[in-house]
Amino acid sequence: MPAAQLELDARAMDRPLLDGSAGHLQLLLSLMKAGDWQHAVLMLDWMQAVLGVQAANDIAISTAMLAHLNRLLEPCYKALYPKGPLGGNVLHKQPYNLGPKGFSPGFSDDSQNPGLSPEALTPRGPELEPLGYKLLEHAGVYVYRDPEVLVMLLRVLKHELLFYGGMVPPEWLLQQQANAEKILQVCKVLAEVGLPALSVNQANRALAYELWEVLELLPFHDRAEVYRQGLASCSACPPAAAAGQMAVKAFKKVKARLALPDKADKGRKDVVRANANLLSKVSHATPLQVADQVLWQAASFPNAVEPLAEVLKLPNPLTMDVLTYTALFWWGRLGRSKMKEDGANEEDWVSGVADLVGIACCNSKHNFKLHTLLPYLFDELRGGDTPAVLLLRSIIRKMTGVDGPASVDPSQAGLLCCGPVLQAEAIHSMANREEPALQMGRSILLKVLTDGPPEQQLLVPLAVAMAQHLDWSLFTLNTQHLKELAEQHDRVNEICQQYIMMLEHCMLRDRELELRTYAAALPPLHVLLSHYRVHPGIAWMLWRPVVAALEPQLMAKLEAQGLAAAAAGEEGEEGEAEALPEAAAAAAADGGRTAAAAGGVGGEEG
Repeated sequence: MPAAQLELDARAMDRPLLDGSAGHLQLLLSLMKAGDWQHAVLMLDWMQAVLGVQAANDIAISTAMLAHLNRLLEPCYKALYPKGPLGGNVLHKQPYNLGPKGFSPGFSDDSQNPGLSPEALTPRGPELEPLGYKLLEHAGVYVYRDPEVLVMLLRVLKHELLFYGGMVPPEWLLQQQANAEKILQVCKVLAEVGLPALSVNQANRALAYELWEVLELLPFHDRAEVYRQGLASCSACPPAAAAGQMAVKAFKKVKARLALPDKADKGRKDVVRANANLLSKVSHATPLQVADQVLWQAASFPNAVEPLAEVLKLPNPLTMDVLTYTALFWWGRLGRSKMKEDGANEEDWVSGVADLVGIACCNSKHNFKLHTLLPYLFDELRGGDTPAVLLLRSIIRKMTGVDGPASVDPSQAGLLCCGPVLQAEAIHSMANREEPALQMGRSILLKVLTDGPPEQQLLVPLAVAMAQHLDWSLFTLNTQHLKELAEQHDRVNEICQQYIMMLEHCMLRDRELELRTYAAALPPLHVLLSHYRVHPGIAWMLWRPVVAALEPQLMAKLEAQGLAAAAAGEEGEEGEAEALPEAAAAAAADGGRTAAAAGGVGGEEG
């Protein structure tokens, strides 16, 4: 395909091998064949800095470099595979159990590995020499010419992060100090070598999983920096840039024929599966370029979000992680307004990105990284970004089926004029449907909200942050329009109630969230009012499930004490009338102690 059709500069393709550099390449190749790698590296640096030539573009030079890289990687690789590649990786076996999830004989995602001792952190093989990192810096994308060396490199980098970088998985239950210099070295190799070389190896699903096994050891902020640098490296390297543009062309072809039949049509699944396979095949090699195109389509054409999200069912975990990074990048891009000029309505791209995030959170085999999205939303709310609640509204609506009062179906709008029971039924009507997608979405969302120790859970802090944002937005929003101020306040209030109703639905109806867990995470009522400055109405909504669970106990105590007073006949009817308020107060105090005890039990269990 000509460079003009790929929107690339054809002159950049010829730049790596300029006229007059053939003599230097011959001298460099002679040094490599003689084994004088010290002077060979000096000449590589000189050619890169002075001539602007990447010598690895020459096939003979890259072959010699990759052969020496193979020799440098071989000692550690043999330690990881003592019986050869068919014998399996020692890290996939006991006591490490770091094999692919679902295929490893060890623990699963929810379990831990208490049998791992500190002695097991002894490196299985030697550390990669500095010469290896220097050769990788000059080889760049051209490592793709030897897939065997590329796979060896990724597996050795995983060993480097585990035993020399200190990036121990949390399930190992061991503390190890991170080596920032080693982590920086590995991240640079992944950005400048791993991602560009992956883009040139078209539709190599196994290679994408090998790269993800290394990346998943890093925290998300390090992975985000790898993706940012990787996209810049792919754009600067002609072969990777051409591969990225070809992936964009292939994505646009899939998008052009993405016309899904109605949901009642029996052939819908076949159409979705065919397009999902095509999109998955494109995204295996170029996840960065495909993710950027997906977000661009969602932002430019909000009506195309639903069919686009339907085909995002078969990507690998690397693609979904890149898509999470790209969504956060689009959402936090500076200089891009999220609200229209009237201040009352959000921009079209905001609704498109929010809908895509909400659908993709529960509509694919490898979901959006909620462990990254929810803390980001919490920090945005604390920082005063009111439109961030739109992402949360979309996530709750798509994953749980619970929607706010303003978004109730028109056929159920009349129920909102009735009492609180019918209002709740109208709001919960979507979630009451026993759809597998909604059930799975609720369980996934609650698992993320209650993950970690009690002081790190987001179950209650997310609601408290939105409740605090109600008053904060009234006094800090810089606007001269009263309508804009009212719209922002009503939007936050509605989404806060939607979130609390979702928690109430999961506790009192589906029993997916234990009352003890919720009571343990919930601050006392007077603390919410005085310390956190939460509005009384929101504070009572947070405590409503606990009070509803204690109501039978309170009524039973009131009735028992009233019957005792009537039987004793201490002061007749007047005495009974005076005793009832005292009994109610005593029962309420006893109920408060019961709730506190339930919270303590839940805290001990947590």
